[in-house]
Amino acid sequence: MTGRDEAGLLEWVASYLETLQTAKRSAHTVKAYRLDLHGVCTHLAAVHGTAVEQLQVADLSIRALRSAFAAFAADRQPASVRRAWSVWNSFCNFLVSEGISEGNPMASIAQPKRPQHTPKAFSPTAINQLVDTVTVDAQRPAESARDWPQRDLALIATLLLTGIRSEELIRLDLGSILGGREAPVLRVLGKGGIEREIPLEDSWTAIVSAYLEERYARFPVARRRDRDREELPIWERHDPADPLFVGADGQRITRGTLQYRVRRIYRRAGIESERKRGALAHALRHTFATSLADSGATMVELQQLLGHRSLQTVQVYTSATNDAVRHAARHNPVYGLLAPRAERADGDAGAG
Repeated sequence: MTGRDEAGLLEWVASYLETLQTAKRSAHTVKAYRLDLHGVCTHLAAVHGTAVEQLQVADLSIRALRSAFAAFAADRQPASVRRAWSVWNSFCNFLVSEGISEGNPMASIAQPKRPQHTPKAFSPTAINQLVDTVTVDAQRPAESARDWPQRDLALIATLLLTGIRSEELIRLDLGSILGGREAPVLRVLGKGGIEREIPLEDSWTAIVSAYLEERYARFPVARRRDRDREELPIWERHDPADPLFVGADGQRITRGTLQYRVRRIYRRAGIESERKRGALAHALRHTFATSLADSGATMVELQQLLGHRSLQTVQVYTSATNDAVRHAARHNPVYGLLAPRAERADGDAGAG
């Protein structure tokens, strides 16, 4: 990078993106930020009648940014424009913190209003259909090498019973499951590298244990010699660095595979039309949160379970105890749907 006073706007964009990578933001997030920053820069250059490479920080006037955002918003959805506004607001704050800009102009740039409704969650009927579909599928033999009903059941159970994001699920390892059989929790690496722990219940551990037994039958690996005891949970019998969820090739599951499997399951369950456009795995996160809120979980408990940094609607936070968080998770009504099926699955396995 050239001297601070000589650096162009794109060089400061690159510097900002480097800070995101240093803060361990996901590659997907950094890519989205880059697209939004460069997208507005393209329109900003047109406003000034210059090449994008010639833009300077001084070109970030309120008038120029208003025109650039208006052009940027012309062919985009309001949600995309709001996201870009947020990215630029963060970038301009970065410029101020670096002493490159005297102030953040984004407060004077209008953004589309957020819709006044809660995220769309699946109805109880739809969840029943979804759970019935994946549990019935899990009892049948795989139709092909790429077909893996037990793994798909474990994916849906994890998304539905923990509310984690797609990227968080993909990053899970066997070592992410802590506490043995007595009080297991899932350690999740969230946005900004912030970790949280989500209590797990018997229905989840039964489903995931069955998937792991199948997984290590498909892809045999050496067990940990010092932990090769049957009384231990299966996730403690293997390398804790092994990915928790894998694809048909035995490698860590990819975002594309996860989204494809979830969409396919929605279609099989007949609930594809009920999800919000663009929300696949994330629709189950909305369902998790809505179900907990309806069952009486507090905003602080929801914040901890979902991994949100803040809740604008809450002024003062008090730390919820681990027991309170576990109580909130246990009272998720979805557990009542999955627990009986998990018990039936165990009973059928024993009979065989």
